[in-house]
Amino acid sequence: MGKVTYVFPGQGKKFGRTELELLKRNSDVLERADEILGYSVAEMIQNKPGKLTKTEYAQPVGFLTNCLYYRELIGKEGKEPDFVIGHSLGELSALTAGGYMDLEKGLALVQKRGRVMAEADGGCMLAVMGKSYDEIMAAIKDAASDEIDIANYNSPFQIVISGPESAIDEAEKEISTRALRTVRLKVSGAFHSRYMRRACDEFKKAVLDFSFDKGNEVKVMSSVEPLLYRENVPEILGEQIVKPVRWIESIESLIDMDSYDFVQVDGGHTMIDMIDNIKFARALRGRQG
Repeated sequence: MGKVTYVFPGQGKKFGRTELELLKRNSDVLERADEILGYSVAEMIQNKPGKLTKTEYAQPVGFLTNCLYYRELIGKEGKEPDFVIGHSLGELSALTAGGYMDLEKGLALVQKRGRVMAEADGGCMLAVMGKSYDEIMAAIKDAASDEIDIANYNSPFQIVISGPESAIDEAEKEISTRALRTVRLKVSGAFHSRYMRRACDEFKKAVLDFSFDKGNEVKVMSSVEPLLYRENVPEILGEQIVKPVRWIESIESLIDMDSYDFVQVDGGHTMIDMIDNIKFARALRGRQG
C-alpha cells in the first residue's frame, strides 16, 4: 500500500474568510499567536489584507494557518501521514508537523525569517512555463544574465528565476519571444538566490541558537535537499533561503519511497498541480524508457 505525504504551501497564499473561520475554531492557539507576534492575526486578515502581501506578515500568518490546517486534517483523518514536505516557507510548518519544534517556538522563528527576508528587497522572481523542462532551461540559459539565479525547480513545466529587477526585465523580454509564458511572483525580493545571503546569515544565527526537538514518527522531506531531515535540521534550514527549491527532486524522492498519495493541507491545489506534473513527466520517461 502506498504511503501518504501531506504538503504545506509556501508564501503567496491569499488569506480570507476560510482562514478567519479556521482561526475562530482554534481560538486557544490564536490568542497565544497574537501575543507572540504582537498583533491580531484575525484583525489583519479582516481589516488590513494589504499588509499580508508583505513578507514580514505573510510568513508568520502562512506558517500559523498551515499548522492549524494540519492539526485539523489529522484530527479528521484520525492519523498522521507517513511524510510531510513544505515548499520554501512551508518547510517550517513541515518541521513542526514532524516534531522538530512546537508551533509557538516555530512561530517566533518564522517571524524572524520574515523580517530578515523583508529587509532584502530590491529584487524579484519570475516563473517561466513551457512544454518541457529542456525547453524552459534552454530559454533561461540563453536569456538570463549572470546576475540571475534559478530559485525554484517547481515542475518539469515551471522554473522560477530570481534576481535584480532590471535583469529579470531583460530576461522576461527575451523569454517571451520564444512563446513561453511568464508570471511575476508577488514577493518582495529575490528569494532563494545569492541576494538573500545577508538575510540568510542573520536567520542562521537564530537557527543555530534554536533548540530543535528530536522529531516524531512523521518523516520530513526537505525542499532544498532531496533528503529526509534527521539531526541535520540546523545545517539545512540555516542555508534554505539562499538555496534553490529543488521541488522536482524532493517529490521524486518521496515517490521512490512509495509515497504516491499527496494531500495539500489547506485543501488547495497549487502544490498538487505541480506534483501531478512531476508524476506525469515521470510516467512519460517510464514509457519512453
